[in-house]
Amino acid sequence: MMNLVNVIGLGYIGLPTALMLASSHVEVTGTDYNQELVNQLNAGQLTFEEAGMEELFQQAFSEGIRFTNDYQNAEMYIIAVPTPYDKASKKIDASYVEKAIKGMPGRSDYLYRIHHISRNN
Repeated sequence: MMNLVNVIGLGYIGLPTALMLASSHVEVTGTDYNQELVNQLNAGQLTFEEAGMEELFQQAFSEGIRFTNDYQNAEMYIIAVPTPYDKASKKIDASYVEKAIKGMPGRSDYLYRIHHISRNN
């Protein structure tokens, strides 16, 4: 079995990604800053509807997926947070990504690279 994957951001991209990995026998913890969302998921309730999600959710739950507000020490991180796009400047707002990276254990070196890349493109 692969070591832990921490999916950061449990919205329309992050939650299905976490569920797919967990249902494929990967150890997954989903992290989100929204405590109400985390509580709802831990109670076995989906936060939005999509075809096939309920079955996928149940399978992932049976495989041991976990949901928390806390970042995990993980082998791999998947960051699935918003990156709003400014049509006028044609640049993305990477602040959500920067915030997500700041919370990752031992990963502050990535923050500089993301910040540098996002500010210069």
